[in-house]
Amino acid sequence: MCGSKELQSRDLAFNSLHKRNEYKFRMSVSNEEILTLAFNQDATSLAVGTSNGYRLYTLGQVDELDLLLENTDNSDVCIIERLFSSSLVTSVSLSAPRKLEICHFLKKQEICTQNYANSILAIRLNRLRLIVCLEDSIFVHNIRDMKVLHTIRDTPSNPSGLCDLTPADVSFVAYPGSTNSGEVHLFDAATLQGLSVIPAHNGPLNALKFNAEGTLLASASEKGTMCIDLFSGI
Repeated sequence: MCGSKELQSRDLAFNSLHKRNEYKFRMSVSNEEILTLAFNQDATSLAVGTSNGYRLYTLGQVDELDLLLENTDNSDVCIIERLFSSSLVTSVSLSAPRKLEICHFLKKQEICTQNYANSILAIRLNRLRLIVCLEDSIFVHNIRDMKVLHTIRDTPSNPSGLCDLTPADVSFVAYPGSTNSGEVHLFDAATLQGLSVIPAHNGPLNALKFNAEGTLLASASEKGTMCIDLFSGI
């Protein structure tokens, strides 16, 4: 167990969806298909992509889940990510799976769009970088102007878009290094350099998650989990 405050906060947020709040949440999406759920980087907000658009909820307290925004401009939102508690939201829809939309939801203003050669499988962002994961490549963007700074090409087939980016500006990226073994590749998105290869598991990876500080990486395979101290010399 990592003992991360972020993971503990996320557990508390999940557990808060019970009794009154679980009922309120279910009623708000009762006529929609939920396509994706995503916490923001510090677990103070929950983004929900649905067949009708997306919703943002605030998690100010453990026992409260309040609707902040409902957006129905685009249907079938399959990826939705919010940058901390800011007004910046990134989204992808099933109708345009290769198109990334970035908007300022308070101003109801589109900031920019980005198109890719293949379907977008995952988005990760912090205050320095925005990461877009395709099945065989990962794009590293400067979040200020969305300029492509680097592309990690010819990654092992990654149809689930498994990857993670540290919430902290240290900006480490973790992604699978093999389709057969649980090899984790680490990349520094701040300096745009590869860091290391970690033989974390014998079998294929199922999950990767950094803690808030970017000092620990939790990984899981079909057979087990482990927590990696990134500064232990591994």
